[in-house]
Amino acid sequence: MEILWLIEHVAREMDVACAAKCIAEEKYGVDVSIRHIYLHTKELLKGPQPRVVVYPFFYVMTGLATHDYVLAWPGATHFNLAWEEIHYSAHEAAKRPGDEFTRNRVFHHAWGGFYKDFLLESGVPKEHIFVNGQPAYQLYRAPYSAYYKSRSRLAEEYGLDEARPWIFVPENYRWAFVTDSNIRHFCNMGCEHDVLADLRTFCSDSIKTLLKWCNRAALELDAEVIFRPRPATPAKMIHELFSEHVGGIPPRLRLTKDETVREWILASDLVVSSYSTTLIEAAIAGKPICSAEPIPIPDSLYCDFLQFVPRARTEDEFMGICRNPESAGDWRPLRDWAATLMLANGDPIEGLARYVAGLRQNGGGPRIRTVFDRLRDKMSRKAKHVPLKKKYFNEATHEKDVFDEELVRANVAEWKRVLFGGA
Repeated sequence: MEILWLIEHVAREMDVACAAKCIAEEKYGVDVSIRHIYLHTKELLKGPQPRVVVYPFFYVMTGLATHDYVLAWPGATHFNLAWEEIHYSAHEAAKRPGDEFTRNRVFHHAWGGFYKDFLLESGVPKEHIFVNGQPAYQLYRAPYSAYYKSRSRLAEEYGLDEARPWIFVPENYRWAFVTDSNIRHFCNMGCEHDVLADLRTFCSDSIKTLLKWCNRAALELDAEVIFRPRPATPAKMIHELFSEHVGGIPPRLRLTKDETVREWILASDLVVSSYSTTLIEAAIAGKPICSAEPIPIPDSLYCDFLQFVPRARTEDEFMGICRNPESAGDWRPLRDWAATLMLANGDPIEGLARYVAGLRQNGGGPRIRTVFDRLRDKMSRKAKHVPLKKKYFNEATHEKDVFDEELVRANVAEWKRVLFGGA
């Protein structure tokens, strides 16, 4: 195996992975295998060592699956795609490279100079940082955008009225659903307990209010309201929350995790969210945007891009923007800000394909022997034994993330048609 590309959330990562695989194989002649970081772990550990391993994240060598991959594959080059790079202060400590191996033996992908600076401040050598751009943002541009389902097709498949305005609400109130043990885990990584506890209260109260607002919009407006939970939040939790705090779901409100945010953003007339970076994606797609803010966003959750996002602080403001999306304000400043910071180095999907092909060809460049190398050498025999009782995959937090090689082949074939005119 030449390049093993691991993904965590299909909706977030599969499109970029398959498009990059298509380009890498067509233009650079390298083999890319796409698998799930947790679902396929035991199978992968029994197989051959890849030359390059691409991870969706790599915070510490001792992570749930990363620990076993590193020990099992001593000769592999490890590359961190870092799918979360826009940080707020509450969780910034947990997102830093957390050990010597991660800083000195892993190569890191950066969307822009701001993340390069973050990595340098964390102790990552500059030669291990690839400044490229945000590949998911490129998907809204031609020719990539031609890959996605049309509005009429989505309307047909999901029973939506194409003639009505579509209001897309991708939520990101992640802290509403964290447990006490989750909070303790983040505190062990450097976060502050009281700050996270306050965020849980903020997010819990906010999502309940937003669901009530969406319910009213679906009942009173001649519009389709599509509410999408974040990838790691089980849809069942949102349905239960709605049932408990709002009531029955009206016909024009859809709570769904089907498709990716990209299909819905491209097809919708308005995108409303919390502090989610999907607002950036919507601005790049040229869509009216709004941040629903029934409770002021805490400083610990604030991100710089929110300065460019129109706000709806009351239910009446929210309803007014839903009635007339153009009244929300100008989305162009956010688009321009994002393009300058994260799309200034050419096509980042092409850049990823070229870079991973280079890692495979040059063997990953200079290496620094660390304490983890000695640990790995000591445990190399043990690493060959797959921990059969260890549970990697969590069905609740990855309910839409089960896939097989047949799905990958079908997706890559479609990307080949879009990008290279293949049959």
